[in-house]
Amino acid sequence: MSLLSNLEKLGPTTILVISTGSSPLTDADVARISTLPNVESVIPTLRTATKVPGINQEVTLVGISSRDLSEILGEIRLDEGQMYVDAPAPQSVIGHNIAYDPTTGKSLYEAGGLILVRLGHRSIPLTIVGVLDSYGSVTAVSPDDSIFIPIDFLKKAAHKFGYNIIVVKATDVKVVDQVTETLTNVYGGRARVLSVQQIARIIMQITGQFNMLLVSIASTSFIAAGLGTFNIMMISVLERVREIGILKALGMKDRQILLLYVNQGLLIGVMGSLLGLTLGVALTYSFPSFFLAPNVTSEARDFIPTYTPTLSPSYTLISVALSLIVTLVSAAYPAWKASKLHPVEALRYE
Repeated sequence: MSLLSNLEKLGPTTILVISTGSSPLTDADVARISTLPNVESVIPTLRTATKVPGINQEVTLVGISSRDLSEILGEIRLDEGQMYVDAPAPQSVIGHNIAYDPTTGKSLYEAGGLILVRLGHRSIPLTIVGVLDSYGSVTAVSPDDSIFIPIDFLKKAAHKFGYNIIVVKATDVKVVDQVTETLTNVYGGRARVLSVQQIARIIMQITGQFNMLLVSIASTSFIAAGLGTFNIMMISVLERVREIGILKALGMKDRQILLLYVNQGLLIGVMGSLLGLTLGVALTYSFPSFFLAPNVTSEARDFIPTYTPTLSPSYTLISVALSLIVTLVSAAYPAWKASKLHPVEALRYE
């Protein structure tokens, strides 16, 4: 699923107000934003990093009402169980990567069981009432790696009385920029205000620049591969002039010599394509780790767009075909030159 598809889950009218200072956003901020023009709804969320037995990396503990969670995710898809009741009770709905090991698929937690979360120096048991289906990454929250609990319970358990993020829904797409500007003026440096449209524009800009870089690298690679193949084939011809003369003296025709060197060039192309394809697949699947290092906190992880690499069979075949075409074109002149050597002159060659 693409990054832009994940953004669409939030809706084009969504604006994020993210606390940047030591003072959190409060109920007064929720009430204040609710009174602003062109604001349809306001969703306060509280989140904190936590550790869970059996999970190597930090996970995010998110306090949010079940009704508001459905607005953020678009729809609540449960793999098992049900949603929690909006009451200050130790109930939770856990993400797919917490319930199941992402590597092996082994079940770690299930509905009806208990899960221990760390809050400061305390371990708090939560009843698992539901397990979410796999969602992928969403900009405001990473459902697969989060534990959702009633917001009032998290505020009480964590001794916090404010919010990290307030999700604001504008009344219409046309007024999103206006509402974003108003919120920016209201909060200044106290909070960062980002609309989904702004995030989408940033992603499209980065993606466009990245695609241009890939095109440049691919073009340079094809040129280098072509020149390299040409040089190898020319050296091969020059080193085997006498052998070519002997073959032609024994009756081998020009076409057979031509095919001999074309096949040699094709073999080089196939080997190079397989090597390049192997390295490409390895880099593709290791690339996300450059964006999301293991020591990145779970709170920061929610705002780093992630992706799951996919390899298109059609593009893979096209890349291999282009590599072979470049190789054949580069090998064409050396093969033709070898086929046109005169037997007598070739045998005299030193």
